[in-house]
Amino acid sequence: MVEKELLIANPSGLHTRPAKKIVDEAKKFASEITIVKGTLSGNAKNLIKLMKLGITMGTAITIRCDGEDESVALEAIEALIAGLSE
Repeated sequence: MVEKELLIANPSGLHTRPAKKIVDEAKKFASEITIVKGTLSGNAKNLIKLMKLGITMGTAITIRCDGEDESVALEAIEALIAGLSE
């Protein structure tokens, strides 16, 4: 398992459009990908679970990937989140 903590810089946080981009990217990988916010966590391949986390600008999250392509998955999700600007 690999994980990384990130700070959300997107001014609108992870509302529906950016969350959908994360879900679409996560579904490309075999690994289980979980996003953790405080004591809450959600499967990054499920839009509803991701939206229920209520991630806003300035929120610290942890991305956890576990599986055969975990390192590549973590890099891809991290790059996607870093590039969000909507």
